[in-house]
Amino acid sequence: MTRLARPAAWAALLLLALLSLLPKDQMIRTGAAEWSEHLVAYFGAMLLFAMGYGDRIGVKRLAVGLVVYAGVLELGQHLAPGRSPALLDFLAGAAGAVTAALAYQYLRDRRKRPFGDGSKP
Repeated sequence: MTRLARPAAWAALLLLALLSLLPKDQMIRTGAAEWSEHLVAYFGAMLLFAMGYGDRIGVKRLAVGLVVYAGVLELGQHLAPGRSPALLDFLAGAAGAVTAALAYQYLRDRRKRPFGDGSKP
């Protein structure tokens, strides 16, 4: 799984940058609220990074890095024609990354201790 997740994570990171900095007249929307698109995109990217690098780098570090990346890309929209940064979009991306990190960490810890406290029934 790690071998597939690593290149997919980097592809997701590149895709986030491309979609974030695309000029407004070239954007294609899903029809969902913009903030929800950010939430789902960063949730997915974080899961890929956690699966690929979580044991090596740590899920918390990866989440912090992805939140910073979301902020940089949001600010970078000043450079994209017709685009402007939005705090709500940044917060949604950050929430997606953090939620995915917490979910991954919970499921990973649960897999290591299937009975919660380490004792067997």
